[in-house]
Amino acid sequence: MPSIDDFAFTGRGDTLLAARDDNQVDLVRPDGTHSAVLTAADGLQTPTSVAVHNHTVYVPSAAYLTNEDPDLLVAHLDR
Repeated sequence: MPSIDDFAFTGRGDTLLAARDDNQVDLVRPDGTHSAVLTAADGLQTPTSVAVHNHTVYVPSAAYLTNEDPDLLVAHLDR
């Protein structure tokens, strides 16, 4: 997993979310496997951090490379 900018624990065991500079947020499981859960298709543009509160995930999207439409992506964790 290249270019990790930030991470946050989900509060569900040892899983965490990792914000990557390549327009992706990955879910990382305790065994080290990971998969993309948010991507550029969801509106991410150079995510700078990730925060989890209860079942809500917040990801600031800086848009460093495009300089267009920086925003805050809000998503829900599935149970």
